[in-house]
Amino acid sequence: MAANMLLSLVDMFFLSRLNDVDILAAIGFSSAISLFSASIGIGFSVSTSILVSQKLTREGKSQASQLFSAIVAMGLILACLLMLVLITALPSVLPWLGAKDMVLHHATDYLTLILLASPLAVMTMIFSAGLRAAAMAKASMWISLIATVINILLDPLFIEVFGWGIKGAAWATIIARVIAFIVGIWYFTAHLKWLKPVSWAFLKLEMPVVRRITLPVLITNLVTPIGGLIVVSMVANYGSEAMAGLAVVGSITPILFSVYFSLTGAAGPMIGQNIGAEKPQRVAAIYQTGLIIIMVYTLIIWLLALLLQPLLSQLFQLQGLSHDLLSFYCTIQIPLSAGLGFIALSNGIFNNLNRARWSMWFNISRATAATFIFCFIGNWLFGLYGAVIASSLTFALYGIVAVYFANRLFKQHYPQHHLLLKKTQAV
Repeated sequence: MAANMLLSLVDMFFLSRLNDVDILAAIGFSSAISLFSASIGIGFSVSTSILVSQKLTREGKSQASQLFSAIVAMGLILACLLMLVLITALPSVLPWLGAKDMVLHHATDYLTLILLASPLAVMTMIFSAGLRAAAMAKASMWISLIATVINILLDPLFIEVFGWGIKGAAWATIIARVIAFIVGIWYFTAHLKWLKPVSWAFLKLEMPVVRRITLPVLITNLVTPIGGLIVVSMVANYGSEAMAGLAVVGSITPILFSVYFSLTGAAGPMIGQNIGAEKPQRVAAIYQTGLIIIMVYTLIIWLLALLLQPLLSQLFQLQGLSHDLLSFYCTIQIPLSAGLGFIALSNGIFNNLNRARWSMWFNISRATAATFIFCFIGNWLFGLYGAVIASSLTFALYGIVAVYFANRLFKQHYPQHHLLLKKTQAV
């Protein structure tokens, strides 16, 4: 997943060499909107990890493969519907967010192409989750790595050699997604043989379980980008330089966040398998290890960002306000982002212990009301920097609350075990 998220940084590097601040600003707007399609993939990958891993442990490969095929079909239908809605809404949404003139033109061109291939990206994320649930994590990694390498090779060719600019970045991403999708299809048809027709009787039998987990997770992840749109709408008031800085920050942030999400992508099936096997001591060990990894990883990235910030500014040719925003992010916002890791890890506990709605309401309130209130107050009191730091504060505060409620829920189900304090059996 980290390799997959690296793509946005590679795109930003080659696009920054065009010396056009409007193009960088357009990427800032585009990233906020394209997150909606990515959220469908994240939502279905989470539910795939949980449901398929538990089904595989309890009922075997045949039932697990049928359930996986049903999830793939549902994910494809929803991804296509969302793609059509987003493309139709672009002419209204982008100006509402503050995109104007050439920024609006570039963002529309880029997003139209990227969104057309978004269902393939969703399918690839579901395939990756299915491979992890089937204990084939290395195969899951290869799907992302292949797409990343292809995109990195095509970016300079399309952007600079062919002179396609921002459209070249979009076409490089599309081709990478197509190839990753083909690799995923190969794993599940030729190798695992998991993709198969699903009977209506099976769908009726499994739909309540799938809906109970998938619907809250989907709502959770579809709401998450709203927080980003709130920040974009406020930053856009400060001009293209501010949006260019936000775009560069937005290309770095997924690399940080991808480790949080990939950690939960790995921990989710493990938690599900051990809950299915009635081994709560291992669930606690997984959770504790996850928290430690999140804190150590965030600290390492923070120190690296502080050291490399001048180099990053030079690499992306940032000046003025865009340079200041990147510096502010590296200095203050990165350590606060650890809260998102806590939320993502705790969601694995909520989803596996039949409290998926807790995860949903945590994310809805954080991404909407909390982000708007915090950013509005921050912007009112301290201007641009107050708005951006307020968005990171919501991660930190909600992360602490999520850890508290995950521990509380775990104690309700397993009174003899403690999610945080007692020593547990090593994984």
